[in-house]
Amino acid sequence: MTRVVRIHEFGGPEGLKIDNLDLPEPGPGEVRIAIRAIGLNRADGLLRQNQYIETPELPSKLGYDVAGIVEAVGPHVDTVTVGDRILTIPTFSQAYYGVYGEAAIVPANALWPWPDNLSAEQAACVGVQYTTVYFALQRVGHLQAGDTVLLTAATGGVGFAAIAVAKQMGATVIATTRKQAKAEALRHAGADHVVVTSEEDLAERVQAITSGQGVAVIFDAIAGRTIPTLLDCLAMGGCCILYGLLDSTEPTLPVMPFLLKNISLHGYTVFAYTGYPNFGLPQQTEAVVAAREFLLPRLADGRLQPMVSETFPFEEVVAAHHALESNQQTGKIVLKVH
Repeated sequence: MTRVVRIHEFGGPEGLKIDNLDLPEPGPGEVRIAIRAIGLNRADGLLRQNQYIETPELPSKLGYDVAGIVEAVGPHVDTVTVGDRILTIPTFSQAYYGVYGEAAIVPANALWPWPDNLSAEQAACVGVQYTTVYFALQRVGHLQAGDTVLLTAATGGVGFAAIAVAKQMGATVIATTRKQAKAEALRHAGADHVVVTSEEDLAERVQAITSGQGVAVIFDAIAGRTIPTLLDCLAMGGCCILYGLLDSTEPTLPVMPFLLKNISLHGYTVFAYTGYPNFGLPQQTEAVVAAREFLLPRLADGRLQPMVSETFPFEEVVAAHHALESNQQTGKIVLKVH
């Protein structure tokens, strides 16, 4: 029997329960892993609230990010062997495979090596964050050395990863936060400029920082009423990439900036590259290999350092989800399993 967290009721964290389940042997193309640490994502909370991209049947598994050890390999898997240290990237339905547990079965194409220098907690902060950032900035935004990128709501796990990856790509980083108390954490993480949006006019600051040119790429977690302001921040030919919906307000979009500045507004999900079979999205293998070749060496030598905000024991998953919803974290919240 294995302890597994499942959603038993949509809504708040109290809908999460720890169940004792028998895990089957991995099937074709699958691997079973013994889990050491679990990284929490906003997507986990959205699934729990029934506000995610899929509607699960209850009780439902959840979660994408873990670090662990391969303990069984299914047929037709030749990329890993029993005993390998691995971390997961998001190539699967969390409702179906879900990794909140002492062990889990996942597709073999979700596994990357766990770099030796990373703790289990740090390795559990890699999958969703760094792949989401890499594909957005490199494949969608075509970020180049010397460009300036604007990162909104940057104090979560994805935001800190975006700062580090953008700097590795040679960009100048402007990061935003609503709270002055979080500004120093962004500077410490490598942001060249920090805008506290509750105290400063974002468009004015961006124009001042860029000498009136605007930014080449915006990586935005907010959407909603901020979009017109973000369009004012873009340079000629710039791209605003929407990856989150912290503000679900339907925006009114001015058309003229699109025409005058030849800019684009691009909806984005990491699954367009990592794959999501439930929605008929195949993995773009070449893109995933490129991401792995860019990210893993930098994680292994410390140029990229996953940020753990807070660690909870596995048994305190409800408390961990309350912390996730508080939006007080600077980095990623992690469950320690073993």
